[in-house]
Amino acid sequence: MFFRLYRYGLIRSSRDRMMIFWNLIFPVILGSLFHVAFGNYTDKEVLFHRVPVAYVQEEGADGNFALLLEALETENGLIQVQKTSQEKAEKLLREGEAEGIFFQKKTGAGEQSLKGLSGQENSGISLVVAEQGINQTILNSILEQYERTSATFIAIGKEHPEGIQKAAEVLEGEYSYLKEGSLGDAASNSILDYFYSLIAMNCLMGAVMGLQCAVEFKANLSALAARRMAAGASRFRMLWPDLAAKVTLQFVCIIFSVSYLMFALDVPLGDQWGFLLLTLFSGDVLGVFLGFFIGVCGKMPYQMKEALCVTIMMVSSFFSGLMVSGIQRLIERYVPVFARINPASLITKACCSLNIYDTYGRYLENMGIMLALTAALAAGSFLIVRRERYAGI
Repeated sequence: MFFRLYRYGLIRSSRDRMMIFWNLIFPVILGSLFHVAFGNYTDKEVLFHRVPVAYVQEEGADGNFALLLEALETENGLIQVQKTSQEKAEKLLREGEAEGIFFQKKTGAGEQSLKGLSGQENSGISLVVAEQGINQTILNSILEQYERTSATFIAIGKEHPEGIQKAAEVLEGEYSYLKEGSLGDAASNSILDYFYSLIAMNCLMGAVMGLQCAVEFKANLSALAARRMAAGASRFRMLWPDLAAKVTLQFVCIIFSVSYLMFALDVPLGDQWGFLLLTLFSGDVLGVFLGFFIGVCGKMPYQMKEALCVTIMMVSSFFSGLMVSGIQRLIERYVPVFARINPASLITKACCSLNIYDTYGRYLENMGIMLALTAALAAGSFLIVRRERYAGI
């Protein structure tokens, strides 16, 4: 009986065109708009990648700077060096395949010392860029740091040659460079918060499906519910398959929209598939039971309950950062209790914590609160359904 009712529930729900549009197509459309608005900015200005740079070295020039560039490329992963001729380097710069060009000319020892001490071009090295930006600033800082270090060693070598080794140890401990990546080996930035909030909203859209399930068991709101209540079968034996069908169909919609974001739009949502699927399923169940609880409470007409579901869903999504970036952190600072129980914020933080943290403490905390809310809504809903009686149908 369970699987027959489950199959009928899937067929009946999948024929609801409005539900298919809002729960399946609308998140895809909104995600595409987010990608058009933020995708290029995210890739160029927020996510950090290796900085491509061309290097032109005149024959006989000092090789220390070349060793530095090689170390930054192989050990730190900061830059991607392409040693080439001047003509090829200028072509790479024009075509945008290089963010800058390091030119190094051959200089004499006396000239090198004089330039190093005066703070001008050290060893004939110069940097040419086509525009100003973060990558160009990184390249310029590399050159300036190299010039300062070279000038320091030249001065120490002339005045206190016995302190060269100690100075090298001190300088090695002071200077460091960034590496490509983030705390959790995945991209984390404020732009991704919009996509996380979109996923949370998609999970909470299951509230409308849960509301429909509840109405179909309220004899005062639905003719189908009146026939079900008049039947001799247990209401819970009819309720469980219908709830399972709603959860399954909504989960399929969520998986489709998330797959579209990750594989069609290349949104970096991380690579921990198992935990991500668990989060999506938990958010799906939470959304369905939220709508089911609203549906079984009170005697309001269906339209008012539907409006209440949509209002709760949108307010929750708003405070999770769907419309305004950074509002979630403000809520956590000034209204921490609301931030801990806001369903959309819990889903957003659970997904985000998988990308940011190497441990699962924050993730388990958010998942625990989500499961507690789901259990409370389910217990309250079943208690109301169990105690509900009708004088006449």
